Amino acid sequence: MTETGADSHRRFIAEFVAGLKADGTLEIQLAQRLAQDTWRINRIHAVEENIFALGRSEPYAKIQTAHPEIHAAMVQALTFRNDPKLLADLALYEQRVTKNFHVNLNQLLKLQSLRQPVLAKEKAMTAVAA
Repeated sequence: MTETGADSHRRFIAEFVAGLKADGTLEIQLAQRLAQDTWRINRIHAVEENIFALGRSEPYAKIQTAHPEIHAAMVQALTFRNDPKLLADLALYEQRVTKNFHVNLNQLLKLQSLRQPVLAKEKAMTAVAA
């Protein structure tokens, strides 16, 4: 990862975790996992787009068609046909990361829901004391 990419990654993770309002070691750990999984899913989508963009610079780019949209569709189809396993592996990777994301999200939401009654009780006690 470039230094610029690393800075973007750190910023993304920090903002994502802050947005989840995680409290305590376990919630913060789950929030960080969610942020990492989201980063990975976004990267998977970028890699897929890059694979198809690469097809435009390979031999397929020389295909002659009467219309630019037909040319783009043919290049995309040939790129896929050339290495369908690559895209299948990418889809499998995305599926696994997405599954992890949902497991971690459910765990975080459960922890946060257990924390909510305690926070409400603390607020009520603070209001009575004031």
